[in-house]
Amino acid sequence: MQKKLVIGGVAAAVVVAGAGTWWAVDRSAEAQTTERGTCGGATWELSMEAEDGGVEVSAEIQSSGPGETWDVALLRGDASLLEGTRTTDDDGEIDVDAFTADDSADAIYTATFTPAEGEPCTAELGS
Repeated sequence: MQKKLVIGGVAAAVVVAGAGTWWAVDRSAEAQTTERGTCGGATWELSMEAEDGGVEVSAEIQSSGPGETWDVALLRGDASLLEGTRTTDDDGEIDVDAFTADDSADAIYTATFTPAEGEPCTAELGS
């Protein structure tokens, strides 16, 4: 009889733990917003996610090849979160991340990737 109670208790604990994990994963999925697009033969992705009392902003561009130099700017409204020159990796990608403690719901985030030769590629996300 005790064996059945122990097995039943363990099974119930597994079900509760599994439901808690599902809830946590589901909640985090709702907190992330992503936009994707293309420009000038490249594809981009811009996302933001509520994290630790602020917002993590991630921008990525996939170009035609490795070793390309791009100027990168990541903005929150008019405020710069990140600026600089980056070189595409072996897969032709550039990934940048920034964190801002201001998590205002009406913020607009902009990522601009400008190749050494060519037109800027701009992504926008937010209200």
